[in-house]
Amino acid sequence: MTDAPAQRFSFGYHLITWDLAGESLNDALAFLAENGIQWFESLLGDSLGTDFARRRMSLGPVRLNPVVRDTDIFTRLALFARAEREHGLRIASLFASAEYINPNMWPYERDMMQTLARFLHGCGARILVCGGGPSQGTEARTAGDYRTFAMRLEEIGHYTDALGIRTVYHPHLDCFIENREQLDRLMDVLDTRVVGLCIDPTHLQISGSDPVDIVATYYDVVNYVHLKDCKGDVRALRGFDRYRSFCELGEGVVDLRGIIEILLQRGYDGIAMIELDYSEKGARESCRQSLDYVTRDLGLHLNAQTGEPAARTSAPASTP
Repeated sequence: MTDAPAQRFSFGYHLITWDLAGESLNDALAFLAENGIQWFESLLGDSLGTDFARRRMSLGPVRLNPVVRDTDIFTRLALFARAEREHGLRIASLFASAEYINPNMWPYERDMMQTLARFLHGCGARILVCGGGPSQGTEARTAGDYRTFAMRLEEIGHYTDALGIRTVYHPHLDCFIENREQLDRLMDVLDTRVVGLCIDPTHLQISGSDPVDIVATYYDVVNYVHLKDCKGDVRALRGFDRYRSFCELGEGVVDLRGIIEILLQRGYDGIAMIELDYSEKGARESCRQSLDYVTRDLGLHLNAQTGEPAARTSAPASTP
């Protein structure tokens, strides 16, 4: 990629690998800092998101939902808030899940998202990653379902826009938007002046979609990127085996070079967050391997800018 335009985006690393293994997030932050990372992201870790994953996602047999105490979430958020002072790492975003279309749950989900946005604002973060929404299941979705889903995202987007934070939706396995056809339907009704996209190529690859084409098509509203890879014949995978196929960058079948090429050519100046949910090699070794792929194989820099990468927006926000 030596002939490509100058790199304008920086890389971050997601704490989920340590999180799901039950390892210390403070140790994870220290390790990332030692390896030249300046940006991190994490799951919010709240009870609403945990319950959504338990009930809606193919993560194995459903167990009793763990209790998330208020002291747990305060301690977690305080750790993230101290990361810059103690480790020199900045929080890029947090990932929060909701159902959106359940009228009984929406008031609680909305309050959670708005409170989270205030926290991110206080930390100087510029992105809120929204995931979730129930997957299609056996019944076809109506145009009204997509419009309701879009309206909920837009409500969050209007709120965060006033704080200088860009709300982005993350298409994801077992969620409302999993594949290209569903994404196209959402984009037909979504007000992208206030809501953008977080593209994770592995989830789209496993859904049978072409992540490179999706990034090219929707580049103008791709405001945030998750980068991970997946291995094996992903078209044949079912259930939790899809998540087990996630792997370190460069070890799988995702056309990461094609995605990076678009980001370089189009001048992407946001953050590309490297992510791996479950690691067979251990969180530290998986991190080292993915960072080596970025720096040695792709010839890129972990931190392309001396200042803060701005949240990219396609147009000034306004009320539709």
